[in-house]
Amino acid sequence: MRPPAAPRRRNRSAEPDRSADRRGEALTRRPAARQAREVVQAEVVEPEPARRREQPRRVVSTGLSARLAEQAQAARRLMLRRVGIAVAVVVLLGGLAWALLASPLLAVEEEAVEVSGMTRIVDRGAVRTALDAEIGTPLLRVDTAAVADRIRGVDGVEDVVVSRSWPRGLSVTVVPREPVAAARDSGRWVLVDDEGVQLATRRRAPDGLPRVELPLEDSGRTGPALDAVLTVLGDLPDDLRDRVSRAGAESPDQITLRLGGGALVRWGNAEENALKAEVLGVLLEEQASEYDVSVPRSPTTSG
Repeated sequence: MRPPAAPRRRNRSAEPDRSADRRGEALTRRPAARQAREVVQAEVVEPEPARRREQPRRVVSTGLSARLAEQAQAARRLMLRRVGIAVAVVVLLGGLAWALLASPLLAVEEEAVEVSGMTRIVDRGAVRTALDAEIGTPLLRVDTAAVADRIRGVDGVEDVVVSRSWPRGLSVTVVPREPVAAARDSGRWVLVDDEGVQLATRRRAPDGLPRVELPLEDSGRTGPALDAVLTVLGDLPDDLRDRVSRAGAESPDQITLRLGGGALVRWGNAEENALKAEVLGVLLEEQASEYDVSVPRSPTTSG
């Protein structure tokens, strides 16, 4: 058996020395390796954690900001809508107020004023004057109570009702006073109502009205005296009333009747009228110029 051959030794001197080349390559590769590591760290190691940290924050921040922006925009829209509605309401109310209180669109027109209930006793000119002050006034601003008070002060008016007649008119209903007697005064006849209010003057006493003598200069006495006279005239029998040409009273206790023949009847007050009428009927059977039945149980005659 052959012994193993001894390893052959290379002749180092014969082989080219490559260590210098390898050292040069190492030197040339070292910057490239460092550069590669920097690239890897920049592209792989460092950006990845950065992306893991920044990407979630960017997504969350973007969604929250969008929601906040939407909420703010919705709040602005709601506020603008409310402001717009408020402005529209104010404008509408202002326009309505102007139309009702200041506009000539709803102002009173003379042709639209209707007056009813007028009689010859009522002073038409005074009623028209009381209404003329309201012509051109917006209907809602017309004080109907004040207008009614002015018309009540007109001669011959007992009461009145004033109401609005939309869109531009007034409705006036006059309740006139009714004359119940004619009183002689300085050659003229004064028409008075049942309260003794003087309504008008006439040259002649109207037919159908009793002619009375009353204290016209004192309005406080006119009413009670007239009331007493009219009470007596109303209680007289028809045949006796037809014989009375005039009645009068200075006071409610001093009633007198003037008969057609000129005879005077002293009636007294307006009590026991039926008994006084019966007594007077008996006394008239005797001719006299004056009959006194003020005390019906003790009548007297004279002349």
